[in-house]
Amino acid sequence: MQFLNPLVLIGLVAASIPVILHLLNLRKLKIIEFSTLRFLKELQKTKIRRLKIRQIILLILRTLIIVFAVLAFARPTIKSSLPFIGGTAKTSAVIILDNSFSMDVSDEGGNRFKQAKSAALSIIDALKEGDEVVLLDMAGNKKINSSLSRNFVLAKEELLKTKISNFPANLETSMRLASGILDKSINLNREVYIITDAQRNIFNNENKDSLKLFDKTTAVYFVPVGFKSNSNIQNLSVDSLNLLTRIFQKDKPVEIESRIKNNSGKDIHGAIVSLFYNNERVAQRTLDVPANEVRTLTIAAEPNQPGAVSACLELEDDALNYDNKRYFGFVIPDKPTVAIISKQAQSEYISTVYSSSGSEQLVNAKYFQPSEFAGVDLTNYDIVILAGGPYLKSDFDRLAQFIKNGGSCFIFADELTPSDVFNYGMSILGFGSVKELSYSETQPSQFTSVDKMHPLFEGVFKGTTDSKAIVESPKIYKALSNTQGQPLIEIPGGHFLSESRLGEGKVLYCSVPPEMGWSTFPVTGLFAAIIYRSTFYLSSREGIGVNVSAGNSIMLPVPARFAAFKNFKITDPNKNVSYLQSISLPNGTVLSLDNLNILGNYVVSTQQNKVVSIVSVNPLPSESYLKPVPEDEIEKSMKSRLSAPENFRLIEDTRNVVQNVNRARTGSELWKLLIALALLCAVAEMLVARNTKRELETI
Repeated sequence: MQFLNPLVLIGLVAASIPVILHLLNLRKLKIIEFSTLRFLKELQKTKIRRLKIRQIILLILRTLIIVFAVLAFARPTIKSSLPFIGGTAKTSAVIILDNSFSMDVSDEGGNRFKQAKSAALSIIDALKEGDEVVLLDMAGNKKINSSLSRNFVLAKEELLKTKISNFPANLETSMRLASGILDKSINLNREVYIITDAQRNIFNNENKDSLKLFDKTTAVYFVPVGFKSNSNIQNLSVDSLNLLTRIFQKDKPVEIESRIKNNSGKDIHGAIVSLFYNNERVAQRTLDVPANEVRTLTIAAEPNQPGAVSACLELEDDALNYDNKRYFGFVIPDKPTVAIISKQAQSEYISTVYSSSGSEQLVNAKYFQPSEFAGVDLTNYDIVILAGGPYLKSDFDRLAQFIKNGGSCFIFADELTPSDVFNYGMSILGFGSVKELSYSETQPSQFTSVDKMHPLFEGVFKGTTDSKAIVESPKIYKALSNTQGQPLIEIPGGHFLSESRLGEGKVLYCSVPPEMGWSTFPVTGLFAAIIYRSTFYLSSREGIGVNVSAGNSIMLPVPARFAAFKNFKITDPNKNVSYLQSISLPNGTVLSLDNLNILGNYVVSTQQNKVVSIVSVNPLPSESYLKPVPEDEIEKSMKSRLSAPENFRLIEDTRNVVQNVNRARTGSELWKLLIALALLCAVAEMLVARNTKRELETI
């Protein structure tokens, strides 16, 4: 038994009043005048005994009147059904409706989301006057301040307005929210209805703490939609994407590797996969995917204009279209701006590469003497090339800061800069100290290995990618080899070409100068390839594309070169523009992007339209797996979260949810019975008191 108004039980103290009055009356002496002692003999002993019994009965009845009245106001309830004398206990119901996009498939029972809505509607229709209900959507639930309501018409309207969400379903969050709502209810019957397609991913999101949900009076009904369906739903999904291309150029192919998953039990042949750049189809492929397997597809296309490219890979329509697109983005840089610091003779071979046919249209190069380096505003350039000094330590300090902020640099060995200054510069740029390597003219050094997998050499070497395979090598007579950094090309005794990362920027170092004194490198085809490709490699920004699951927030780091900007422009997938202010934190500047509700690409740029990042919002891949969790796993997972596992019920028949619930639901309030008992006691007390008075008058 449970009391809904337990504080009223304090009134039971009043039940002692009739007892106290009775005891006080016993202490009073009643004087009766007798004319003679013979009248005492005439009093019948039976009448005296009868009067005492009636007084005790009156005491009991008066006490019971108070007890029954107090208990009635305390509203005692029991978990059983008492027809006629017991009133049905009021119900507080929370309906958790799965509106994730996996629900938008159809089987022999029709659209599963419509089936779920129909089941929820039948639950609301079964509620009676005095009951209360609240509806929670499982996907992207934002109803933190939801509360129970007795307005069933409003609840139905809210149910009809609920739509499929791009967000993943979160059962744990919904159950915790429901538990908090029911804690505020005073009704005996507390019920939670979970209507879902029972995908595995909703059980994988549970919090790993010891908190048990709901009290011991709460019944939890799990209603799996499509649980017994025999339909073989065919659904392909784009599970993931990987950009293979690392150097992005206009009119050069960008290669994408994708994983296509068949989430059904039937082979799919000739599936069409299309690649889109800025809503324009640029490539198309077909593939076969066996049942319940994954296939990798590589597709490529050439972007024809610089700037942000909003791209997606799309499958043809099937049973579930929400997962047929996967978005990504990249940036084709504008014409790189290059500052070349050297004397004219030292940069002759570099200028020849840049002035070759077609190259001058792709690179904007400007030349400076070493003495002019201190006055060059490095922020106006994407790349700085040090082709020959002499340089100062202050030049290297400025260069290091430029690279940390996202700039890039290509440094050649230099004998005109004092060795201590050059070693200082190499050290702060991440290459360590340098050592001189000398070789004879009759036996010059050659390459021993090349990291052909590095993006710098993508497409340069045909055939094998074996680093030991013979490639075109210059004759090297002298080199200033470094001891640190990532080696890209090696020679006996050290590195010929290496890379270092500093802050947000990249640095390449070549251990010979770009002239013929130390090697034949400047007149080889590899020199032109390295100069040309390194220009675009160094100007390409990595990590500009960020992938986020729909419904999540992201703290987007702002590159150091954009840290001075305070307001940034956000262009959503529907081309709506908003502005967001950056946040300065101890470890850098960030943008807090919330409400990423729309699938597609969000382009983040400065107010001067310089692209900062592309945030791609995609659905959670696990939502595409449509097979429900087995019944035993559902029960095990759900019961492990409940404080009263015995109150869990699995209802497989979604068309008869209410009938199944009525078999399990019990509960009666006893206040009506107690009021009736109090009235009966009052009537009995009146009758007994009247008869007792008559008896006293006859004595």
